[in-house]
Amino acid sequence: MNLKKVHLIGIGGAGMSGLACILQDRGFLVQGSDIADSPKIEMLRKRGIKTYIGHRESNLSDDVSLVCYSSAVGPDNSELSGAAKKGVEIIKRGKLLASLCQGTKIIAVAGSHGKTTVVSLLSYLFRKAGLSPTVFIGGLPVDGSLSAAWGQGFSIIETDESDGTFLDYQPYLSVITNIDKEHLNYYKNLANLRKSFLSFAQSTEAKVFGCADDLKVKQIIDKVGGFSFGLNSGSGLRAKNIKLSGNFSYFDLFKNRKFCFPVKVPLAGIHNCLNVLAALSVIDYLEIGLEEAKKNLVGFKGTKRRFQLKADCFGVTFIDDYAHHPTEIKAALEAATSLGKRLLVVLQPHRPSRVEALFKEFSGCLERADLAVVTDIYSASESCQGSLSGLELAKAMRGKYLQRALYIKKEELALKIPGMIREGDVVIGLGAGDINKEMSKIVYAFKKNRRQRKY
Repeated sequence: MNLKKVHLIGIGGAGMSGLACILQDRGFLVQGSDIADSPKIEMLRKRGIKTYIGHRESNLSDDVSLVCYSSAVGPDNSELSGAAKKGVEIIKRGKLLASLCQGTKIIAVAGSHGKTTVVSLLSYLFRKAGLSPTVFIGGLPVDGSLSAAWGQGFSIIETDESDGTFLDYQPYLSVITNIDKEHLNYYKNLANLRKSFLSFAQSTEAKVFGCADDLKVKQIIDKVGGFSFGLNSGSGLRAKNIKLSGNFSYFDLFKNRKFCFPVKVPLAGIHNCLNVLAALSVIDYLEIGLEEAKKNLVGFKGTKRRFQLKADCFGVTFIDDYAHHPTEIKAALEAATSLGKRLLVVLQPHRPSRVEALFKEFSGCLERADLAVVTDIYSASESCQGSLSGLELAKAMRGKYLQRALYIKKEELALKIPGMIREGDVVIGLGAGDINKEMSKIVYAFKKNRRQRKY
């Protein structure tokens, strides 16, 4: 690439901030803009990357030779139209990342759920094995390691199927975690989504790894001669005798029906056992050291906003989780129930289009909750609020199975929820929007109330 300066629209996002770091590592001049300040923006400033707050055509200096954007940026964005007017090349985030990784052995992870955890696990296990791969993770590792950095040899990439750019990679290895009803505003129907995943698998050079428990994935794996992992007996790498205890999961690992060893990992839930199997499948194929990986798993710290312990105080456990699709929400609550306490759930639905497309699934996804609170739908990049609301979703839940499903406005969460909490509760905030910030306010208000009672 012969580029002087790259401008990233929405540079404070999880993916774009990571791409900014990789571009800088590669020697490019980088700048960008976002609608608001954030910790990620501050991190980029500390790296010497110029950032603008607010999207304006004037942010595009004359020496910008490429403008990059993600699917979160609408077509009416002033910087996009300004770049087009100036004749500056415009490229999507996924396509630019794929171009940067050409010439490396790409391990591309795709799927509706679990990608961030699988890529985090792989990056961690590679580092523990003494390797320094390029990494691109859609979340922040809890251990303080970088979510995106340029390395050597391998590139471990969390791909983005939301806009089809995961098809821009030519992976050496690929992983498909699962295929669910997601991003149908782009694909229109499930059949198109499945075709895209098949194309992704067929573009893989060496081996495709997929979860055999998902029939849609299994059909693809069978078609391309891939390797399967899962819980069922036909899986090449299989977890049996699963036990969940607190924030840990335990299982016996079998390869081709032969017992290997017991596994202990500090991740809660059966879905995370599958994520571990996905990572171990790749590690085993590359002969990096399965036994060593098993030992190292115990030290894995996880990823922020993936069943992350936010606080543990006055006998109450607060958890923050990024789950925003009904399947993910059910998996997170299944993991939470293994803690064996009353479960208070605060759900911030994400994207009006997703809630409308999956309203039936959303109305039944909090069944495990003892008390459910639904707040306002986080619109993300969608300008239209849609015809449904958080209140209507709470009503649907009450009518279906939960007598105690409440709607509370976002600005009132920290005021009302602390009074609902009992000693011994698990309080979990769910959503891909800013529910994590509201959870911080709830924790603060709860602590303040308890201290005041004490004196």
